[in-house]
Order: sequence, then structure tokens, then C-alpha cells
Amino acid sequence: MAQQQNRKAPVRKTKKQIRRQRQLTVVGVVVVIFLIIFGLGAAWGHSLGGKVKAEDIATTVQGLGQTVQVDYDYTKVLSEEDRDDAYYGWSQAADLGNFTIMYQGSVKIGSDTSTLTADKVKIDGKSVTITVPAIKILQHDIAQDSVSYYDSDEKIFRQIELGQFDSFYADQRSAVENELYNTDKFSNAETRLKDVIDKTVKAMGNFSTVTVNFE
Repeated sequence: MAQQQNRKAPVRKTKKQIRRQRQLTVVGVVVVIFLIIFGLGAAWGHSLGGKVKAEDIATTVQGLGQTVQVDYDYTKVLSEEDRDDAYYGWSQAADLGNFTIMYQGSVKIGSDTSTLTADKVKIDGKSVTITVPAIKILQHDIAQDSVSYYDSDEKIFRQIELGQFDSFYADQRSAVENELYNTDKFSNAETRLKDVIDKTVKAMGNFSTVTVNFE
């Protein structure tokens, strides 16, 4: 089942950094897939004349969580009415009273399988049961330079700097994540990881059933 992670310090990233991170993630996934395939080859070679061990399966599954993370990019629009004071350190808010704020963020949802150990793998004949960490939000970034307000005179969004961005980040992170927990993104991440582990482990040995549990 999905579990809420402990709150971490705000992450200050620009839209450019988030795009760059996404590109690096794609490259990283390709590398991980290559390493998994290489690892499978090593496991198969190791198992010739013997059985696939729990250690072999655990080592292989460690790299799978990263390959099937659910990436969620979003744009949030907020409306403020009758504001008579600063908005997270943005003093112009008091003069405007009513205004619209927009910002962009990105979330990674998945299971951190990187520390999976052999004791989480149970082999019973042709059946394998693997217990992996629960699906959770692994990372949540809000691009600080994406925060803007709608200039109704010019009919465009203008970038603003929030003097209290850390507080803004904390409040919006909580609101967005609470919404995400009520969507199908967590169940989708579970299904995707189960499918990948099932196919990968069955390819390692003569296994007919692979059960994946989350804790």
C-alpha cells in the first residue's frame, strides 16, 4: 500500500534544471536496463548446473524500481481574493487584492528497490515471492522560477520572486501530494513494477509464479 514519506527540505530547482534532470533520468534508465540485462546474463551463467538463488534475484530486482517510476509533471493555478497582505513575501499581493498564481512542478512515484536484500525473496520450487518497499513519492520538485502571477492589464503571466518560497513549497507540496494519493498513479506504479519483476524473474529461471508484495 502507498505510504506517505517523511517531509524533506524544500528543493529549489529551475524549469531548466527540471528539464535537464528529466533528460538525465531517461539516459539513466537506459543504462540501468543495460546493467540489468548484463546482470541477468551473469545470473544465468551462475545458475548453469545449479539453481537461481535468492541473492541473484534480489540483486537483479534492486535496479528495477528506477526503471518503472511514474513521472508526473503538473501546472497548478491558484486564485487569491481580497488579499490585504503579502503573499509568501511578495508584497505586491496586498496592492492587487485579487490575483492568480501559476507554478510548475514534477513528481516521481515508485518503489525504492535499491536496498532489497535476499531475505525479502522466498523461493519455493517454481514459485517466488518478493517483498519490496511500498510505492511512495520518491521526489517532488517545484521550479522556483516558474512562479508567476497573471497581469490582467497585459493579459500575460509575469514571473515573481517569493521571499518565503520555502513556506510556499511546503504548503503546495502537501496540497499536491494529498491530491495524488487519491488518484490511480500509485496503483499504476504498483502494477508496472509487478509486471517488470514478474517477467524479469521468470526469465532468470524455470519459475511459473512470481508474487510481488509491498510493505
